[in-house]
Amino acid sequence: MLHQLPQPVRISMLGEFARDALGAHATGDILAVFRRSFYIRLGPYALCLGPDGIGKGPINIITRTPSDVEWLQLGLLQQQPVRVSPIAIDVAGRIQFDFAGAEVWRPPKPPQFSLAEFRTGLTSVFESAQRRSPGGLGAALTVPDLSAEWPFSPDDPLLRLAQTPIRDVAAWISRALARKSETLPPSIESLIGLGPGLTPSGDDFVGGLMVALHYLGFADIATVIAGTVLPIASRDTNTISAQLLRCAAAGQAAGALFDVLEAILTGGSLQTSLDAIDAIGHTSGWDSLAGAVLVCAALSRLEEPALTERH
Repeated sequence: MLHQLPQPVRISMLGEFARDALGAHATGDILAVFRRSFYIRLGPYALCLGPDGIGKGPINIITRTPSDVEWLQLGLLQQQPVRVSPIAIDVAGRIQFDFAGAEVWRPPKPPQFSLAEFRTGLTSVFESAQRRSPGGLGAALTVPDLSAEWPFSPDDPLLRLAQTPIRDVAAWISRALARKSETLPPSIESLIGLGPGLTPSGDDFVGGLMVALHYLGFADIATVIAGTVLPIASRDTNTISAQLLRCAAAGQAAGALFDVLEAILTGGSLQTSLDAIDAIGHTSGWDSLAGAVLVCAALSRLEEPALTERH
């Protein structure tokens, strides 16, 4: 167990939201401390710092620290001060992180793909979900058309509460992708803050919807969702989850989600990228993927010209 680190600690990569926060705010505090990562608050931003294992993402700051570093053992505590200079972050007067020259991570662009590859990839993700039996809202990944009657009656309280709003939103997205204008169903509001954990499952699911819409060329539909859910998130969910929803509204999320989306589009191998999804939070990776796959499944049911004109 480590009790000290060489100073300063190099930052190898940071997301675009993290870069913007470091450029805009000189002071903040520690928001939360966990075993392998900790969060700082700078103005309206919540940023996550940790070793490579935290993965690429819009608010992630990847540090060159050992994977077994214990942040609590280094004396980091909630509400301790954070100061930012043009090249470094001072955390609680204990650790200095140097971000000069750090690489900035951005979400990738979608690859070229065919409808046949896309449908093959979707079949693979549904089959993989059945084998892996993910928790949270990841169970929805076993239902190819979430707007239709689910083939099972959910025993899990979370799924029971989420079933109706998910079906409503799935039906709305199918119509929106076909350019049939309708009002966003009010039931989507009940997904925000739904579920336990640092990022509630409902938040992650809605975030996955918006990210996939951006990625696939339907940012205007994501904007409609964001206009409804972001004001609710600022009131009804926690600071970190609200920050991640703001990222999703801009088309940004964990790099692992984009890896799965690319594999779905191209019909490529999913197993390594699904392992990475499985490592995100308790069920957060699966919750986000379920929302993203809902969009993919709805889009795959469009005719080829309507699909391919978007990429």
